[in-house]
Amino acid sequence: MQKAIHKVEVGDLVRSVKFSADHGGVAASEIFMVMEVTEPIGYEWYRGNPLYTHEISLKLWEVREPPNHTHWAQSNLYEIV
Repeated sequence: MQKAIHKVEVGDLVRSVKFSADHGGVAASEIFMVMEVTEPIGYEWYRGNPLYTHEISLKLWEVREPPNHTHWAQSNLYEIV
């Protein structure tokens, strides 16, 4: 069962939506673990609303890379696997 990206939590595995089978791509070879989730001030007001997923940033670690190889990305570019 997949969770909507606006319900993402630390420890979830995500992949880029551009590689999603649902979006006409091939299976993703890069899987990332969510290490941290940043939320804008007042996020509780619209928690769970998918229209605001661009406001959420994820600290991601590619699971095949060294542990310190992380980057930040907007959550609307990823889907939970």
